[in-house]
Amino acid sequence: MAEHVVFLLDNDKDFLNLYSKLLQSKGCQVFATDNLFLLLKYAKTALPEWIFIDENFAPEHEKELVKIIDKSLPVHHTHFAVMGERRGKTSADTDQGFEFVYKPAVLEKMMEITKNSCNLH
Repeated sequence: MAEHVVFLLDNDKDFLNLYSKLLQSKGCQVFATDNLFLLLKYAKTALPEWIFIDENFAPEHEKELVKIIDKSLPVHHTHFAVMGERRGKTSADTDQGFEFVYKPAVLEKMMEITKNSCNLH
């Protein structure tokens, strides 16, 4: 597996396709899915650096979903970002278990990640 792995969990196939290609073009290895089971299965061996999760997978229970995924990983070095439609929500609202990213601004966060993490060759 590549050194910098990003996972995307979202039901929006167009979003997954667009952002997967964007991250891959910046040198990241990407696993994009709308299936939580597959994410859990592959995250155990790929050890993603970041996992972006659409908040609609567990409305109002994002923290619990992040805990479930994190506990399934053999090493706990993964960063989590929950993508949501509510602009006013902040990472402080999540009790520091993950970052909250306003979904229309996800591109900015991903570019920050690629700048800091992925190979830009």
